[in-house]
Order: sequence, then structure tokens, then C-alpha cells
Amino acid sequence: MVRNDDLMNTKKERLLRILDVLAEAGVFQIRLFGGEFTVFKAWREVLKYAHEKRFLISFVSNGFLLDEEDVELLSKYGVKDCTISVHGPAEVHDRITRVRGSFDRAMRSFKLLEERGITVSIAYTPIVENLKHVYNFVELLKTKYEVKHFSISRLFNDNRYKHLKLSDYHYLLREIEKCHLQLGVNISLADSFPRCQVPVKHWRYLSYCSQGVGFAQVDFNGNLKHCSATSKPIGNLLESSVQDLWVEKLEAARKLDHLPKSCKICPIFCGGGCTVSRGVDHQFAPDEFIPWPMDEGWIDAILKAGFNRIRRIIFSIFYSNQKEFSKISIPIYPKVGQRYRIRKESENVYLCMLEGSGTKSLSALGAHVLALLTGEHTLDSIMEDCRMSFPRCTRQEVEDTVRSLL
Repeated sequence: MVRNDDLMNTKKERLLRILDVLAEAGVFQIRLFGGEFTVFKAWREVLKYAHEKRFLISFVSNGFLLDEEDVELLSKYGVKDCTISVHGPAEVHDRITRVRGSFDRAMRSFKLLEERGITVSIAYTPIVENLKHVYNFVELLKTKYEVKHFSISRLFNDNRYKHLKLSDYHYLLREIEKCHLQLGVNISLADSFPRCQVPVKHWRYLSYCSQGVGFAQVDFNGNLKHCSATSKPIGNLLESSVQDLWVEKLEAARKLDHLPKSCKICPIFCGGGCTVSRGVDHQFAPDEFIPWPMDEGWIDAILKAGFNRIRRIIFSIFYSNQKEFSKISIPIYPKVGQRYRIRKESENVYLCMLEGSGTKSLSALGAHVLALLTGEHTLDSIMEDCRMSFPRCTRQEVEDTVRSLL
């Protein structure tokens, strides 16, 4: 007979081994996910070990089990941002979770985390029953709890809920825009959505998804999946190398074989939306709101791509943040405001993860500038230093690089 403590220790040791494998493979960040990671009794030990391995750490939780001591520990081990899932006002949230008081517990965790300087985003998944209440929900949490960051999650195929239609998402984006403009909150549709199906003015409220390209999910057995919303693993990193799984098993995603022709030549490339929105029977599939690859000919694809090129120009003129970027002032002693991890990928390409901002590709010049943004150098001294190693670089190039990293 296997005791519960023995089983937990076995799982814990396996998780620590998984962290070893990921660290050896050069992974920058881990996000504690679920289910609900806090139900695992040894999660604090796993957190400590991940910190010792120098991972950037974040998490997603329902917030039900977190207390003051847990939040103190999360802060101690370097967690700077996280997500708490809330499904609506108290009566709605408690009805969905079927646990009385779960809303109050979630918002208590929100307060504790914010007090410790951990930025919290509230994740909310609209369904047909609560779709019309998004604005009121955001207004309530902003007014009563001072929530500033929201991510509206996309509803994947689920037999428990009636699926949202394209018109529902158009309504949702109008509500998101209303929340942003009238309530002043940071809010977006968190899961990837095909931009060809959305008005240009709403593109700024859409996020990109790098599931299976920039990151993937690993369960406690070491099974690797390209997306948390699919049940189909692509292999096990305790049995195969991370590099082999990442390069070979996910090659199909990077080749875009699952996308229709118009997506492959689209000038506003968004990744084709969500690869699991049609259900989890297919490892990679085009978004439910765009055609299957076999259902689109080249003529339709070219016409669609041409139309989207016009829309991209409109976006760049009226809605792009390029003007805001050019106005970003550079301090006398510029300094990167968040922690980062960086590694060299090839002779002139570096991969960098800025905590809270995701990954970006840097040139050798960009990596050089990043190392100088310590708050100890002026822009002029950074320019002089760069010209010693990169004689052909221009001041504008260096300034733009500094702005992109601040």
C-alpha cells in the first residue's frame, strides 16, 4: 500500500527533476499553472527550488488557498506578477465554483499579493450567461478593489457551456474598449484571435499567443503539450531531450502547416488565431473563425491578403503606438526596469526575456545596449561604448534600442 506522503514525495522529486531538465535546456521562465497548483502540498518546496535554479517565476491561481505566509514566500522567491481567476461578481463566481465564499477568498488573495508588490491581473472568461456583464464586473472590481489589470480569456470548445459566436466576440471587444477608455484599466482579449475577423480599431485589444512557439506546458509527469487547452502530449521531457521535442515535435506549428493560405501570406500576421479553438482532437488546427487549409484557394487568399495590407496601413496611421514609442523619454541614466534573462542563439541573434514583457529577439548591438542599461551610464556614454564595438551604428539606432528595452 502506497502512503499519501510517499506519493507526494515521489511527485515532488519528479517535479524537481523536471526543473533540472528545463534549467539545463536554457528555459527562462516557468509559470505555475493548473488545475490549481496550490492543492499540491509540496508546492512551496518546488517554488524555492525553481528560484534557486534562477527561473523567472509567475503563476495562475484561483486564490482560494493562499494566505499571508504563502504570499510572503512568493514575494521572497521573486514572483513579480501573477493571475487570479475570477468568474464574475460574488454570487456568479461562487455559483460557478460551487464553493461559497470563494469570491471573497480570491479577492483577499488579490489584496495580499498587491500589498506585497506583486502585480495581479484578474482573468475572466465570458460565457453566454455573463457576456453582457463584462463592463459591470470590471467596474465593480476597479471601484471596490482597485484592480487595474484584466485579461479576458477566450472560451474554448467545452460541452458544459454554449459556445460564443463571432458576433459575441465583436460585442466583447466593444465592451473591452469601453472598459479601457471609460475606466482606465489595462484590459485585453488574452487568447489569440484572428485579426482579419476584427475591426482595425480593436486590434490593440488583442494579444498574440505563442503557445507551442514561445512556450509550452509540462505536467508533473514530464509530458509536454503545445497548449494547456489540449489533452494531447507531444512527448515526455524525462524520456526525450527538450531540444528534440521542441524542434522536431513542434516543427509543424512553426511551419504553419495548420493554417490556410491567406494566413501564410498575411501582412498582419497574428499566428492565425488559436490552434485549439476548434476542439482538442487536432494537435494543430486553424482558428474556428478562419478556413481550413483545404477550403481556401490561392485567388481568395491573395485577395484577402491584399485587403489586409490596406487595413494594416490604416492601423499604422490611426491606431499604432509608434507615435507613443517615439515620445518615450530616455532618463539621464537609463535603466532596465525589470529582471531579464538572455542567451545567445547564433552569431548575431540573442533571445531575451524581460520579466512581464515576454521574449524578444535582439541583435548583437541590442544585447550590448541591454548590458549597459544599469542606471550607471548616460545615453552619451552608452553611444560611445557602442561605437567602439559597432562602428557603423547610428545614434538613432541606439536610442530606439534603448527605448524598446525601457
